[in-house]
Amino acid sequence: MIVKNGSVSVGGFSSTDSDLSTVFAGVAGNASSCASNGSPCNTCVLSTALDACNQVSIYPSLKVTISFQVTKTVTGVAKLFIDNVGGTCCDTLASLPSATYTADSSVVTLETTWAAICGAISGMDGTCSGLTSTTASKILKFGVDSDGINDVEETERRSITVKFHYLKPGDVEKTWTYCPTTPAGPGICNLAFIPGDSKVYIDSALYGGQDSTSSSGGTSVQEAIAIFPVPVSTGGEAAAYASFQTNAASPIFKAIESDGTIPDSQVTGEISNYQKYCMVYGTRNKAQNIYKFVTISVNTATSCVTPSEVVGILEDKHCFISTAAFGSEMAPEVDMFRKFRNEFLLTNIPGKLFVKAYYKLSPPLAGFIAKNDVLRAFTRAALYPFLLFAYLSVTFGFGWALLTTLLAGTMAWLAIKKIRSRHAVVFLMLIFFSPLLKAEIIPGQETINHEGAKEGLIKITKDGTYIYDIKRPLKSESSRITFGQANNPEISLNIEGTDAQGVPNGSFNEFVFEDFYDDASGLIIGYDYEKFPWIDKGKLGYQIGFGAMFANGHGRLVASPNNPSAETYTFLTMPINVGGVYRFEWKDKQLLAPYVCGGGTYVMLLEKREDIATPHFAGGFGFYGAGGLLFNVAAIDDEAGYALESEYGVTALWLTLEFRVTEVNSESFGFSNQYVNAGLSFDF
Repeated sequence: MIVKNGSVSVGGFSSTDSDLSTVFAGVAGNASSCASNGSPCNTCVLSTALDACNQVSIYPSLKVTISFQVTKTVTGVAKLFIDNVGGTCCDTLASLPSATYTADSSVVTLETTWAAICGAISGMDGTCSGLTSTTASKILKFGVDSDGINDVEETERRSITVKFHYLKPGDVEKTWTYCPTTPAGPGICNLAFIPGDSKVYIDSALYGGQDSTSSSGGTSVQEAIAIFPVPVSTGGEAAAYASFQTNAASPIFKAIESDGTIPDSQVTGEISNYQKYCMVYGTRNKAQNIYKFVTISVNTATSCVTPSEVVGILEDKHCFISTAAFGSEMAPEVDMFRKFRNEFLLTNIPGKLFVKAYYKLSPPLAGFIAKNDVLRAFTRAALYPFLLFAYLSVTFGFGWALLTTLLAGTMAWLAIKKIRSRHAVVFLMLIFFSPLLKAEIIPGQETINHEGAKEGLIKITKDGTYIYDIKRPLKSESSRITFGQANNPEISLNIEGTDAQGVPNGSFNEFVFEDFYDDASGLIIGYDYEKFPWIDKGKLGYQIGFGAMFANGHGRLVASPNNPSAETYTFLTMPINVGGVYRFEWKDKQLLAPYVCGGGTYVMLLEKREDIATPHFAGGFGFYGAGGLLFNVAAIDDEAGYALESEYGVTALWLTLEFRVTEVNSESFGFSNQYVNAGLSFDF
């Protein structure tokens, strides 16, 4: 074949398959209004009544190009053919004067128009309309006539199948009539949507199979749902469907698998929080025609939704700077700020804009302030003048408050000019460090090559080597891994309700940890490192350790907090412990060893939403205490014990059973636990 594989490129089609063996062309909507700019036409942006549309619709004057290279240097006429109306080969669509084409270098480009292609389709004319059926299939053949017999023979050409899908005005395929009942025909129907954060999710759908009306195959295969999120006001849901036009919103496409499943149900695009949207949707086929619209919704509750900010248990959406400074949303100071907001800011347009911007920008700063007691103190001091202004406004009126503030400000400015002060900044830094863990491997056996050297012979090897027991000193380091069942953090969140624009309305709903993570298992995994500097009739030292509890759940929609959101969250509870430990161990190969430990703990909480990279943190200090029993597995089998020490430096391998108490009571959460855990410990 003269045409080089992998060198073919095409232009002027609606879509192609991966290897260019098949190309697709679609016509839908008012394509006659498209400008002849050399590109397919987007009829979905035209202001017309409901109609099928295509974002890459072809039209008569649109140029079709096919480019390729040759596998050998050849001289001849390059031609483009198509099956004629009668089905016998072939009508010439384009040709080039005879020329010499260099192998793997020269690019041959043949050009025609859709008017010429449509003229070869039965039932159509050069305007690409009038097709009696909605689909057609043709074969394009192209190559170089190198033998001069005015034809392109089989060995000199390549073929591409063109599949065409046309929807004429008023076509019955534009809309489905069976929705929202059980599907009576092919396609996707009866979609239900749920709101998310600047997005919506497809919750469920009915599927009636693929469209098999095309005998030529391919063009009518539904490959995606085209979702048009139409912004509406409350009460205008029915009108959004009855008067829908395809230019009302840009379509968002979600792929459909061959069995009707939707792999990615998340619908994102030009979707804003606190704006109601009615989801009008249709089907997009291989020819990129969008049709079979579902424009009637019996249950607007499942197709008209209002996206909202989504919060987790650590992500208080209304963590005002004032709330962070004064410690609680119910603090009297915060309540005074809220009264000022409701009476003087939310009663006018500039005030509403200020409140909306403040609620959008302040949470990150408020969250940072809330974690630092020094910053909270400085912030409280900075807010007291504003608190006084709010109090005067609520009590005596805004005018009197403004006048009083101006007088006080003038007096303060005059006083500052007389006073000079120096400010000191105190920086507090907590340094955490841990010892470098390193186990030194000491042989657990001693080989004596003569008989009767000492008492304690335990084995004679085949080569006559005598192996004796060695009294080993107790090791000064230990590591322990444990598993247990603990309680989840005691933490609650007040979510303030909002109006339709997302502005808080002063009503609160309280939620606890289990409302977000109702399936949390409570499994806690722990690790402790112990160092024993003092070994004499027991082992006394210190321990450093941590635990980890994981939970998965869902956030809450601020606009309707009683409903869990589709966004998933991961929660980590991590106690970090530093304390002392005493083990009742006084001899080598001791079978049982009780121990006690205790000290200070810092419990860190981390929460991360699946689609946001930055997690939220919280933490609090407390104490812990534990008592347990160690059972020495290595003491049961001498040979196994010696092998552990020789190969791994481990002198004792313990099974552990422990009762642990952890208590944390911070301003933001509590962590009160009494639980049993078990695990494995080893000395080195």
